[in-house]
Amino acid sequence: MSKQRTKIVVIALVSALASAAPAEARMRIGGPLGVLRMVIGHALPGARLHRHYPARTRSASVRDAARAPRQRADVPDTAKASQQAEAKAAQQAEAKAAQQSEATGGKGRLFGDQAARAQLVAGAALAGWHGGRSSDGWWRHADGDYGWVGPLFWPFAYFDLTDYAIRADASGFWDYGYGDIFAGIFAPYGANDQGAYLAQPTSAARRGASLTEMCGTDSGAAASVVTDQVRAAIAPTEAQQGAFDEFAKASVKAVQTILASCPKQIAPAAPARLAVMQQRLQAMTAAVELMRPRLEDLYGLLDEAQKARLDALADDARNASPPRASLASRCGAERPAGLAWPLADIEQTLHPNDAQRAALKALQDASSRADEMLKAACPASDAADEVATAPARLATAERRLDAMQQATGLVLSALEELFETLSDAQKAQFEAIGPKRAAS
Repeated sequence: MSKQRTKIVVIALVSALASAAPAEARMRIGGPLGVLRMVIGHALPGARLHRHYPARTRSASVRDAARAPRQRADVPDTAKASQQAEAKAAQQAEAKAAQQSEATGGKGRLFGDQAARAQLVAGAALAGWHGGRSSDGWWRHADGDYGWVGPLFWPFAYFDLTDYAIRADASGFWDYGYGDIFAGIFAPYGANDQGAYLAQPTSAARRGASLTEMCGTDSGAAASVVTDQVRAAIAPTEAQQGAFDEFAKASVKAVQTILASCPKQIAPAAPARLAVMQQRLQAMTAAVELMRPRLEDLYGLLDEAQKARLDALADDARNASPPRASLASRCGAERPAGLAWPLADIEQTLHPNDAQRAALKALQDASSRADEMLKAACPASDAADEVATAPARLATAERRLDAMQQATGLVLSALEELFETLSDAQKAQFEAIGPKRAAS
């Protein structure tokens, strides 16, 4: 049987396996996603979820995961042996992770790992683009994950936000910026592609998490991934327990606020997509406003030893991460080639008149200003984050989210003015620009 046919059979069996397995067994392997990972890990070693290895970067790992289903069967024997050895090591790592998952809360703990989230997001993002045949999309982030998956902007938003605030794991948070605004204007997905992501079960999730999983369904479980880390680090005293409980309650409300911003329908036109993006950013800002005062109150009650243990979570995360470019340089980097303004495509597709050319120029200028605004809101250096406390990082995240809202609003205003000048046919032609862009 060919690998492609094997994949189809495996995916078709996942739902049945997940529902047929006894409840106790499902809990041991982490629910439906655990079944999926177990089956794929045994039947399709090339499609497994990688764990970190010292010689590999996150970006390379994510790209390899996306390319794995397309590997040729006629590779040399030495290469096959290497793949089999790596598959065995990965399966052993996954077995250990499953044991840890059973003890610490199941699937939520997997989503609490940024590298695992990046792989899940990359798989889902590409499965619905060009029929899942492309190994890289032009709208991907520097670390390999994606800001848009179908109609959803910022998958796993709560985890990216709290990973940065509590553990100083900045890659999932600070890679969001101008590229996501650009991908909102020129969406990589057509309307039918977006609709597939909202279907239940979503066929576009066969190489990653479903839209529901990326949005989240259990606010208590998601919040506990963070609050349990804080509790274990500080071991709150009886006098501190009340402040900790208030932080935990605020965290649950923060998750609920972000979950409420998940899309219930597609946004078929560019202005509607940027409006969805604005709403998502506003929800994340509201989540920070819920958590930050409670975290500051708790932090103020800690003794020096407790503060040191909480701050050490950031040191542990940095030491466990592979070497990568500095946060300041990544956040303020020049636009990649894939984000070049498609003037030629617009001219050839829309044949704009003079008034429309003026509106297009205004949109391009607004996008450039948004890019500069976001670069100005980047950290001046990594050193500032290395010494910051968790409450200080949460305040920094709030300022970044505010800058993103302003930048998105600036572009949205110009985009709405452009769409007022376009005919229905031209709007449809504008929407076709993004899906036909090739991978960079």
